[in-house]
Amino acid sequence: MASISDVARLAGVSITTASRVLNPVAGYPIAAKTRQRVLAAAETLQYSPSAIARALVTRRSRIVGALVGDIVDPYFAETVRGVEDVARRTGYMVVVCNTDRDPATERRYVSALRDYRADAVLFLGGQFASGEAAEEMERELVLAQRQGTVLMGLLGDRGHLPRVDVDHRAGARQMVEHLVGLGHRRIGFVAGPATITTARERLAGFRDGMAAAGLEPALIGDGDFTYEGGASAAARLIEREPTALFTANDEMALGAMSAARALGRSVPEQLSVVGFGDTHRARQATPALTTVSIPRHEIGARAMEMVVAALGPHKTPVASLTIPFTLTIRDSAAHPPGG
Repeated sequence: MASISDVARLAGVSITTASRVLNPVAGYPIAAKTRQRVLAAAETLQYSPSAIARALVTRRSRIVGALVGDIVDPYFAETVRGVEDVARRTGYMVVVCNTDRDPATERRYVSALRDYRADAVLFLGGQFASGEAAEEMERELVLAQRQGTVLMGLLGDRGHLPRVDVDHRAGARQMVEHLVGLGHRRIGFVAGPATITTARERLAGFRDGMAAAGLEPALIGDGDFTYEGGASAAARLIEREPTALFTANDEMALGAMSAARALGRSVPEQLSVVGFGDTHRARQATPALTTVSIPRHEIGARAMEMVVAALGPHKTPVASLTIPFTLTIRDSAAHPPGG
C-alpha cells in the first residue's frame, strides 16, 4: 500500500507539501502545477489517505454519533435516515449506537465517541437519566464540548442541548380534541415510561385535552413504548370500558389493537385506537392507524444540516428548532358505539 512519502517522492515534493494537497488545510496555498503533480502521483500509486492521519491534520474525524434508545424501534429509523442522507452527501460517516435506554450505556457511548473525536453526537429520543447518572452524563458532555463536539437532541428534551423536535404536548392535546370531536367521553391513555421526557410531555398533552373538554383523565395505564407493553396496558384499560384508547406511541397502539381483538372488541366499531409517531407499521396496520404524524426524516436532515454548518468555515451556532406535526386521520378511530 502506497504511503504519502511514496506520493511525495514520485511528485518531487516534500511530504509536507503532499500532505497539504491531499489533506487541505486553510491558509496554505499550493501552486496549481504542484497540486496537479501530487494528485497525479496519488492516482498512479492508488494512494488512499488514512482517515486517522487526516483527522490529526484537520482536527476533524468526520464522524457523527447517533445515539438511539432502541435500534429496533421503527420510530427512530426515518430520523437516522434523514441524518444519514445529509451526512453522506457532505462527507460525514454516521455511527449508530443502541443504548437500550440505559443511562450508563449511553454515557459509555458518549465517552467512546469522544475518544474517537466525533465531530457531533446526536441524541435521538428523550432524556432518561436522572440524579447521579444525569450528573455523570453532564460531565461527559462538558468534556465533549471542550474538544469541539457539536451536541444536539432530536425527538426529545436533552436539558440545555439544542433540540430539533415537534411539540409533543400540543400533538397529544390535538389528538384528544379529535377524539372528543368524534363524540368520545371515556378516553383511555396508555402512557410511555415516566423516565422519558417525550412520554411525560405526551401525557401532559392528554391531560390538557381532557381538561379543556371538561373530562376527567381517569383511565390511564402504564406502558413502556413496546408492542407487548401496549397490549398489556390496553387489556387492563379495556376492562374499564373506554370507547377510545390513545397510546403514547404507535407500537403500543398496535399492541392495543391486538389486545382489543383478543377481547372481542372490533376496531374502530367498538373501540377507537389512536397513536403517536406515524411509523410505517402504523400505515400498514389493519385498520390503518390514526396518529400524530412526526416528520422524522426532516428532523434528522435539518439537524445534520445544522451540524455541517456549525463545523463549516462560518461556525454557525446550532439552535433549537420546532418542526410542525400533523394529525393523520385514518381508519382506526370512529364515532363511539351508538354515537
